[in-house]
Amino acid sequence: MANKLSEQKCPACGAPLRFDPESGKSVCDWCGRSYDIPTETDETLAEGGEAPLEELSVYNCKSCGAEIVTDAVSASVQCPYCGNNIVLTEKVTGGLRPDGIIPFKIDKKSLPAAVREFYKDRKLLPKKFFADSSIEDVVGVYVPFWLYNCTMQGPVYYDAHVDVAVREGDYVTTTRSDYDVRRDVSIRFENLPVDGSARLDDALMDSLEPFDVKDIVPFQMSYLSGFCAERFDRDSEEVRVRAEERMMSSALSVADSQVTGYTGFTHRENGLRADPMEAKYLLLPVYTFNVNWQGTKYTFAMNGQTGKVVGEVPTDKGRTALRRWGTFAAVFAVIMLLLWLVSC
Repeated sequence: MANKLSEQKCPACGAPLRFDPESGKSVCDWCGRSYDIPTETDETLAEGGEAPLEELSVYNCKSCGAEIVTDAVSASVQCPYCGNNIVLTEKVTGGLRPDGIIPFKIDKKSLPAAVREFYKDRKLLPKKFFADSSIEDVVGVYVPFWLYNCTMQGPVYYDAHVDVAVREGDYVTTTRSDYDVRRDVSIRFENLPVDGSARLDDALMDSLEPFDVKDIVPFQMSYLSGFCAERFDRDSEEVRVRAEERMMSSALSVADSQVTGYTGFTHRENGLRADPMEAKYLLLPVYTFNVNWQGTKYTFAMNGQTGKVVGEVPTDKGRTALRRWGTFAAVFAVIMLLLWLVSC
């Protein structure tokens, strides 16, 4: 489908369009008009072909090597990873178009309020942090994610024991009974996300979850106007190891919760196996930014769909030391009280 809207220009005045997260439409800042984003895919995709070359452009960052995808009318792009301005463009071919996208729902003007909400219960923050800190290097980027569907199933084996203590006069006798325990597990995972970018911290991206998959829509270049998207540099086979690890951890947690009635247990082995995994390539909305405090930059990210903020937390050394001394004093007081009670 080759129409004016897919070219990211206003049909009325020819000015560049941008995607507005609040309205979910393409808007023109020049003449004020707004346009619905098409929901249907173009004829090429319907026939199973590749996206037209003129719709897909990649900007190469010479500073860090990132490949950033954006709309064709963008004059310049800032790399979300190193802050370098990228201006060189080249066309790319297949393997780029995602299976779907979750559009931004949160506008970046909401960042200050979201960061304050994130910090409000942090008792060890420096006193003047809110007054003196500043939010910098804000970039809205669609991060490449692989979403996996899979069933994890199989047996999990445990060595368990039950301890029974019996007091006989001044002595306590403990009898331990050992048991072989087996639990069979079958768990279906749907749309488990794992980021496909080697440049983003995996733990930071995991912390942004959950994303609501009900908002997944067919990919349209209109959603990229005013934002950018990284081209994945870790394919589904490379990333599936992390997906299997996360599924394994969840399956073991479920199995552990079913081992009840014992004093304790340890894992012996498990036969958990993942069925053939199905992978989808999606772009998910993330704001990356820094909070500058006294010359130090703290890295943050915000889920562009839900507004969830994750990142580093500066602490006041004086408050931290005071809290440690307070904890020590409380523990010391309890110990002294116990010693006094024993001596009485």
